[in-house]
Amino acid sequence: MRILVILVLLFCSVTVKAQQKKHIDTVVIRADSTFESLIHRKLYNYRNHVKYHIEERGRIRELIVYLASVEDLVTGHKLYGIRIDQRGSRNLFTDAPMTNVEYIDEDEIDSVVAHLKMVRDEIKKKDPNTERYTEFRFFTRSGFMIECYTGASRWRCLIHYEIGKMVYDVYINNNNRLDEFIETLEEISKEITTMRTSN
Repeated sequence: MRILVILVLLFCSVTVKAQQKKHIDTVVIRADSTFESLIHRKLYNYRNHVKYHIEERGRIRELIVYLASVEDLVTGHKLYGIRIDQRGSRNLFTDAPMTNVEYIDEDEIDSVVAHLKMVRDEIKKKDPNTERYTEFRFFTRSGFMIECYTGASRWRCLIHYEIGKMVYDVYINNNNRLDEFIETLEEISKEITTMRTSN
């Protein structure tokens, strides 16, 4: 009798294990899912010897857009991107901006521009008074989010980002501001391409 009970228990445990294995899903963790830009990773890796440089390229409402570069002083390798900051986010004792801000890495800029242009064209085609609510979202590697929506008698474009772990939202609610933001990003992209080809 004991042998029969042991065999039944063994059979049940093997069956349960086999069923559990069938239902296990594979979870893939991407490096980018940490919401950290390549520039930020390089800049705050304490094993690196780097030179960091920013130059202001535009202001749209509270948003300040910088061309950012990080150069590895050992290898000479450079990373470029766009730094998104906000007016007034300055250290009390220096002119330096606060350190924890959002970046758009250089390999993401063209995708951001293409997304914004697509959204702009969609917005211009539609009448927000008759349009049902529609939302467009784009996230960069750092978690910088562009959310645009139309409907309810208006359209909105929201830039969502963090400075020093504090969340900020900037609304770009007219075509001129949206065009200005797109043009600023395009100019920085061209400048980076020029710098890459001259090096």
